[in-house]
Parts: sequence; structure tokens; C-alpha cells
Amino acid sequence: MIQRVQSIYLGLAIVCGILTFFLPFAHFYSGDVKLAEYVFTGVLNVQSETFESSGPFSFPAFIFSSLMILLPSVSLMMYKKRPVQMRLVRLGFLVSLGFIVYLLFASDKINETVFEGSADVLYHAGFYMPVISLVFYFLALRGIKKDEALVKSLDRIR
Repeated sequence: MIQRVQSIYLGLAIVCGILTFFLPFAHFYSGDVKLAEYVFTGVLNVQSETFESSGPFSFPAFIFSSLMILLPSVSLMMYKKRPVQMRLVRLGFLVSLGFIVYLLFASDKINETVFEGSADVLYHAGFYMPVISLVFYFLALRGIKKDEALVKSLDRIR
């Protein structure tokens, strides 16, 4: 299981999912002054010195982050069932893509509701973790397809 390269890629995708729980997603600036930080601390928060708001964004972010950990973990254990593993990796790819869209939507919504659209948004490492996991999903899918092609070619020889 671990000797296959796609297992390493899936493990790295799991690490990216775990890091979304600990890294900030965005900062909101007005000129040189940092107004707020958009972080995920059990719930998705907007934190600053003057206020703290958990807003309507906590539950979907928790679901997306949890799925970013769960799907590659289950896929890693399905190494003997390559077609199922491929479907799970594709689903994980779609979840990561959906999480990116959600984070863009949520940060834009926070900018409009809290700061009346006057703040500049600077995305941080937490935002880029789903993007990096997309790359790992793509590489894992390519490795699984190579394994499947190898098994089919060996079946033809018998």
C-alpha cells in the first residue's frame, strides 16, 4: 500500500486537509492597516481587535475541511479496489474545487457585509491548501490509472 506513489500523494492531500483547520484563510486590509483575519478555529471566524464574528460560514467550511480529510483517507485504504479508489479521488477533487469556490464566496461576502466592500483581501496559506490538494489528487489519479493499466495488461498475458 505505502510503496505506491499515489499513496504518498493521497497522504499529502490528507495533510493539506488537516492544515485547513489551523491556518488562516485571509486578512482584510484597508491601506496598511490590518482590519481582520479570516480564520477557522472550530468554526470559521472573522477576528480583529474590535470584534469577533463567526457568521453564517462555519458549518459548510467544517464540512468541506472534514471531507478533505475523510475522502483521501478512505481512498488510501481502498488500494485493492482501484475503480472505487479512482471515484473517491475524483470526488475529493470536486470537494476541493468546491471548497475553493466557497472560500472565495465567503471572503467576498464578509468584505461586503462587515467592511462595506472597502477592504482589500489578502489570501493566506489556508486558502491555498485546497489548491495544493487539487494537484495531489491529480497526481494520485494518474498513478492509480497507471496501476490499473498495468493490471489489465498483465491479465491479457495470462
